[in-house]
This record gives sequence, structure tokens and C-alpha cells, in this order.
Amino acid sequence: MDKKNQYDSLLEEINKIPVIDTHEHLPWDEAERINEKRDVLGEYLSHYLKSDLFSAGLKESAYKKIIDVKLDIKERWKIAEPFWEYCRHTGYGRALDISVRKIYGIASINGSTIEKLNQAFLANKKPGHYNKVLNDICNIEVSLNDIWTLPKEAESPFFKFIWQPKDFINPGKNDRGEEFFLDIEQDYKIKVNNLDDWLLALEAELDFVLRRHRVRVIKSAIAYNRTLRFEKVKYGRAKTLFRELLEAWDKKQRKGPLLFPRELEDYIMRHVLGLASRRRLTFQFHTGILEGNGNTLSNSDPSLLNNLFLEYPDVDFDLFHIGYPYQGKVCALAKMFPNVFIDMCWAHIISPSASISALEDFLDAVPYNKISAFGGDYGFVDAVYGHLHLSRQNICMALSNKIKSGVFSEEKAFDIAKNLYYDNPKRIFKLENE
Repeated sequence: MDKKNQYDSLLEEINKIPVIDTHEHLPWDEAERINEKRDVLGEYLSHYLKSDLFSAGLKESAYKKIIDVKLDIKERWKIAEPFWEYCRHTGYGRALDISVRKIYGIASINGSTIEKLNQAFLANKKPGHYNKVLNDICNIEVSLNDIWTLPKEAESPFFKFIWQPKDFINPGKNDRGEEFFLDIEQDYKIKVNNLDDWLLALEAELDFVLRRHRVRVIKSAIAYNRTLRFEKVKYGRAKTLFRELLEAWDKKQRKGPLLFPRELEDYIMRHVLGLASRRRLTFQFHTGILEGNGNTLSNSDPSLLNNLFLEYPDVDFDLFHIGYPYQGKVCALAKMFPNVFIDMCWAHIISPSASISALEDFLDAVPYNKISAFGGDYGFVDAVYGHLHLSRQNICMALSNKIKSGVFSEEKAFDIAKNLYYDNPKRIFKLENE
């Protein structure tokens, strides 16, 4: 076969593979999406492309006008259009154009289609849209969903939930203090007077979500606020820090944020990892590029986690976003450590070309049972399809290049793709018995 035909035939087969989606931020209840007072611009510019528009020079004041549903959508589009054009060919922009073609049958997002697109978008703000996009169009079997507050209901037809210990590691970073203390004291009947009480409450919440939601995955996005290097801190030191912090907070009548010092964060993170080790949980770490505009990129260097990989060999560490732009380090770490895995969530829209070359490198260096191909990582459902479409093209291109180089056959390429999209994430995230 020539390259074009071989690529097309492989892509056709890859498109049939069911998908385990390793990471989303979707409203778990479809009614939440339906009830949001957002039109297509408000929703599509709420996540990712917004960052590119700002990077291209869009001002906050102009952005607020663009998403204001009280204003005429064609006038709002005129404000957005020049910046949209600058960004249309980034991964973020391409994903949206791909989505509207498939979901709404509209060729692209532009001034001549924006009204028609908005009408179609609003008409689909109804029950069943999640099923249409996630199940019927995407062929996603289940998505691991990361939301701020886990629902009281135990089941969702679309999602398995992950748990973040962020409020226990530092409640002040999430603007929570007195409210969070009251919640956990009421929920678990534990009066927090010292570090031991705090850790007891943490373990009680973890066990609750394990039991109620069958959560088998913990996730940390702490790199948005600090470095991923977690040092060893002695129990006595952590206990003293917690006592002093609580005493100072009590003098303020427990008002205002409760900010933990770095050493206390380090101690609690390691405590969480100890719990994950004993319960054989998978731990997802955000590594690499940070969403939004402006932050400290070096905080999210995946090699900063090296000491934890050594110290917690029974924890499976899933490194998000291929660590972009540190994908070479992620590759080396996954090669060195049996308990380190590569997750391509978000990566295919950060940079499609980087994802292709990274996967070629991964396949050269790392056993392919350690790689997960896709996580949409989106806050709204329509774009999941566009991202998945790009990922299938990227995976197919990397595999096709390997076939052309004589590394493996087309039959083997399909087997690898099935592992990347389905078998690997099902095993890594302990979904075999679900």
C-alpha cells in the first residue's frame, strides 16, 4: 500500500476502537449544562481557546463583551473574529471547527455561520446531548471526570469520578477555611484540634469516596500553585506547624483563608501517597504546561517527582499531558520506573505535531502498555469530539510512520492503538471489574 492508503485504512480501524477517556472536567449532571445561561460563544470560549485568544492580544474587557448573551451575537463575533483567525489553526481552534462539522453539520465557525451555529447549539441544550456526543459520536465507554465537588449520587452513565485531596493539602489555596472545617467535622464527626484529627478526616473522606463512588484514582493539580518537589518532613515538625497554624487561626475566630506552609503541604501529600499505596490506587499528576495565561512553568517539571517514584513503588503514577514541553523527561521516567505511566490527555490540542513526535519517541523507548492515548480534559462536551478526532489522526500518523520505517506491521499498529485507547487505561485506572 502507498502511505496515503495505509494511513487511511489504519485510521478507519482506529475510529472503531472504543475509548476509555482518562480525564475530563465536564458538569457531571447534564441539567447543569442545560441550565447555564450561555450561548455558543460563551461556552466555546470558556475553556482553552480563551487562553489562545488572550495570548494573541484579546483584552479582558473585550472578552466580557464577546460572551455577553444580552448583546447581538453578530456584533460580538466582530470583536472576536480577528483574534479567532489568529488562533483558528492551533489545536484549540481546530478542535472546535472539527466539532461543529460533526455535531451540527456546519463547515466552520465564521461570520456567515455564527448565527446558524448558535441556533443549533441552543436547540441541543436538552437531555440526550451527552449521550449523542460522548457515546454515539465519540464511542467513549467511560470518562474519568474531575469535578470540584463529587455528587451525592453514586452513579453516572458517562463518568467515573476521581478524587482530589487539594483542600486537605492546603485549604487556603482554594479559598476554603472555616467552611471546609465545618463540612468535614459535620460529615465525619471529627473535631479537628490537631494534625492527627486532620489526617483522620482526610482518610475518612478518601474511604467514603472509595466506597460510595468506587473511586480508584487520585489526582493532583498542585503544580498550578507550587513546585512538584515534595521533601521529607518529620511528623513532629508537621504536628508543630499544624498546631501553630491552628492557634493563630483561632485568634482570628477562624476567619479568612487557612494557608499551610510548604513543609506541611509536603507532609500531607506524602501521607496521601501512603494511603494510595496501601489501597493500590492510581495517582494522576498534572505535569507540564499550565492552563491559562501566566504561571511558573518550571513548577510542573515531571522530573521533580523522581523522589516520590522511588519512595512509593506500589503507587501507579500517571503523568498528564505528556509533560509538554518536558515530554522527553516523561519518556525517560516511564522507561526507568515500572510504576510511571504516560497520559496523552490534553496533549493533542496543546500541539498536534508535538503529540505525534512524542508518541514516536515513546514507542521507541517505552513499553506500549504504559501509554494512554486520550483524555479530552474539557469543561464542555462539544469539544471532546474535536479533540478525540485530532488524537486519532495523531496516533494514526505516529503509527503509520513506524509502519513505513519497518518497525511493525499494520496489524500490530492496530493492536497498539487498541491498547493505547482502551486496554491500557482500563488496567492502569483499575476499571477491569467495572
